[in-house]
Amino acid sequence: MEKNKELKDFIRGNKLDIECLINEYYNYIYIIVKNSVSIVIKDEDIEEIISDVFFALWKNHKKLKKSTSIKQYLTGISKNIIKNKYRSTKLNYSISDYEEQLISKENLESFAEEKEQNKIIIDTLKSMKEDEYKIFMMFYYKSKKIKEIAAELNISEGNVKVKLHRIRKVVKENLKNGGYSYGR
Repeated sequence: MEKNKELKDFIRGNKLDIECLINEYYNYIYIIVKNSVSIVIKDEDIEEIISDVFFALWKNHKKLKKSTSIKQYLTGISKNIIKNKYRSTKLNYSISDYEEQLISKENLESFAEEKEQNKIIIDTLKSMKEDEYKIFMMFYYKSKKIKEIAAELNISEGNVKVKLHRIRKVVKENLKNGGYSYGR
């Protein structure tokens, strides 16, 4: 299991290594923001929220205990910033704003199909062994390289490749059994 990093792990000579924090947690915060917002927002808005999250941590880090869990703190900040941003924004929608964006029947069917495929993938991931799940998440969601995964999990690169191959095979098979063809 991945070690829950604390604030003290990012302090270098009495200064917060914000660059290291951003490199390590940017994708994590991006997923939180993307999944927490119930409306479709632009990438620029997501970037702004992520910047606000890291700025808030940088601004308040001296007030925090050195043992503060970084993931938990960043998650809390993210959710608060999202809530405050959309609470203070008065959203006035007009149908004319969205006439061009109305969902056609084909788009609706495509959306429903994509949602069902995602459900199959999530169910497949839930049924995996813990190490397989970690490898999948590290490779596909954290964009880690096979070499990094192998080092972090203390297994060989070949083992990571074999497990990724097996995981993809299971996911493809479950999609196929769900009525979806997937690539080769």
